[in-house]
Amino acid sequence: MTTKTICLLLLGIFSLGVFLLMNKNKKRSEEIKKKMLDKVKQVKNIETFKTSLDFQHPISSSILTLLENLNVHEALGQKLNKDEINSIENELNFKLPESYKIFLRYFADGGSWVFCQNIDSIQNYSWLRDYRKDLNKTILLNGQNINVDSLLCLMSEDSNGGAWCWLTSEEKNNNEWPLAYYSDQKLHYKVKNFTEWLKILTKDEYEVIRVLDIDEKLGLG
Repeated sequence: MTTKTICLLLLGIFSLGVFLLMNKNKKRSEEIKKKMLDKVKQVKNIETFKTSLDFQHPISSSILTLLENLNVHEALGQKLNKDEINSIENELNFKLPESYKIFLRYFADGGSWVFCQNIDSIQNYSWLRDYRKDLNKTILLNGQNINVDSLLCLMSEDSNGGAWCWLTSEEKNNNEWPLAYYSDQKLHYKVKNFTEWLKILTKDEYEVIRVLDIDEKLGLG
């Protein structure tokens, strides 16, 4: 191999190295830029929420926690505006809980991983009956019979095979219905409303049912 050939070979290797380094730096630069833009968007969203009248609602501290930890959530749905929410309410023929509507407007329409918790999209809403066609007309909750057809899913099926449902048959101000967890043909762990449910999630950053089922009565594993 001649000296000229060796020089050309070395030059080729050097050029390839420079090319790869430039590509790597470009990719890294794009990643940094995206993170910066995401951070700016995050700060803007937080500021928008803090300056809104909705920030006075009891659920605001939990929403703020969600917004401040966007990097840990995955596959979030798009935020919904009032018109989109109204359209869904018209389909359902009732108003959604005000606390939940604040969640939809300022955070997201659900997500596959919100502090380890799956939350369904209300745009693709479902009733427990849609998934559990084998159920009777009523289901037990603390000795009380609940109409199965009234159970609107917040989350239709989690990693444990259960579902969180709103008890829409109960009359509450602003439709702030309680929620209960479906498992093994029964409802368990009634939670006062969505505000309280989300407070548990954001405080423990873990599946709500596992936080509540500390004695492992449901055998979730």
